[in-house]
Amino acid sequence: MSVPDVAVQVEKILHAPPDRVFRAFLEPELMRQWIAPDDLDIDRISVDPRVDGLVEVWHSRDGKSTGKFEGRFVTIDPPRRLVYRWAFVGTEPEKGEFFDTLVKVELRPWGDGQTQVTVVHERLAELRRGAPHVHARLLAGWENCLDKLDRAVHPTSRS
Repeated sequence: MSVPDVAVQVEKILHAPPDRVFRAFLEPELMRQWIAPDDLDIDRISVDPRVDGLVEVWHSRDGKSTGKFEGRFVTIDPPRRLVYRWAFVGTEPEKGEFFDTLVKVELRPWGDGQTQVTVVHERLAELRRGAPHVHARLLAGWENCLDKLDRAVHPTSRS
């Protein structure tokens, strides 16, 4: 399946209320449980949960650094909406391994204590040109992360 240059959209019903899901985007210990696909290990997370605050997630694969995700919060509207710039930073950002994108998260109450989460990841053309291997896995990566997020926020899960 081809990933579009303009945006990727993923929706999922999570088994937790919107306020708990929202916190999982801002609290490092909850983020650690879901913020990267299964093939990456989270080495460290730093979050400044305010508008213009920085979020950084350092990761590795098989003990070797693969860079980090880095972002700045644009909108924080609990527990409904979160918008942040999200960059994929490789191990050598001085060589141009920095691909700035935009993530929009919408949370809506759904059923009895559940949340419909919609993630729209935009501004992908530069990522596609500079890191096609990352771009190609973006949709599957978000789907995997939202599955992990559901397990992290589910009140009866043992995470």
